[in-house]
Amino acid sequence: MRSLFLGSVTERSGKSMVTLGLAKNYPGKVGYFKPFREVMLSREGRVFDQDAHLMKKALGLDWTEEELSPFVYDAYRPVLIEDIMATCRHIRGEADIVFIEGTRDITTGCLGAVSGMSIAKALDAPVILVSSAQLPALDKICMLRQLMEQRLLDFRGVILNQVEDAGIGKLLASKGVRVLGEIPPLRELRHYRVREVSEALDAEVLVGGKGMDGTVERLMIGAMSPETALTYMRRVARKALVTGGDRADVLMAALSTDTSCLVLTGGLMPTKPVISRAYEVGVPVLLTDLNTLEASDRLDHLIARIDPDDMDKIDLIARTIREHVDLESVWEE
Repeated sequence: MRSLFLGSVTERSGKSMVTLGLAKNYPGKVGYFKPFREVMLSREGRVFDQDAHLMKKALGLDWTEEELSPFVYDAYRPVLIEDIMATCRHIRGEADIVFIEGTRDITTGCLGAVSGMSIAKALDAPVILVSSAQLPALDKICMLRQLMEQRLLDFRGVILNQVEDAGIGKLLASKGVRVLGEIPPLRELRHYRVREVSEALDAEVLVGGKGMDGTVERLMIGAMSPETALTYMRRVARKALVTGGDRADVLMAALSTDTSCLVLTGGLMPTKPVISRAYEVGVPVLLTDLNTLEASDRLDHLIARIDPDDMDKIDLIARTIREHVDLESVWEE
């Protein structure tokens, strides 16, 4: 069985996107394994990893999400590397290659001897790092390269994501780091639907309708006066406004501009005029018990989510990887 380990240099590097894009372009039957669960989804009494759910549906895998991503990392009670190896081998099936996806940071698990590098070593999997194209990440790439050389790992190279400066890849290459691809910013991947907002917040839908399939392009926090808020709101289209349900003035201001949904925090019900106006203009109103900070933090993480039913997005990812990554170098034996 061939395998390939995808490790993240920094949080939100785009590792899951790259893993999906590579898998969709592989000329053979693929498998997927993510040892440690991270962002969790709840469906019909089951709780499982978000990335495992994406890969199962997008790649048509037979295994359950719980089998594709079985463990939770606990520094005090670490999983044994032998258990990780056995599980990976168990689910490989008839796959020609298994893509092994690491956690948000390839160094997570060092304390328990189950870091991404340890897993890659145990499974004899070449490593590809996925990184943002920010300067602080470059130092870490060089450091990780040295660590992998010391551990005799097969470091295949790095795929840079959100690249706006062509000089970044050249700088790494001049330091002896093999750059396998440079992916440009994909604005479309930063958009999500109102129904995804509702799911992420486990929110009660006070006003729904067709607007639940509307697109959210920006997130705005309504912690300002109505006059100031209105000035900014007019400049931002397709936004989700997050604020307390008692801020009727700010909510009404938002409903007079291009707003995709209202997210009411703190479990505070809005006034009847707000509900009536939202219904008239077709803007969904979502109610959550989370406070404004907690809600906005969840939605920040939602930006990185890929809906497994969004075939346009998945096709865009596959095409982008095909056009901007040296796939022959990735697949080389």
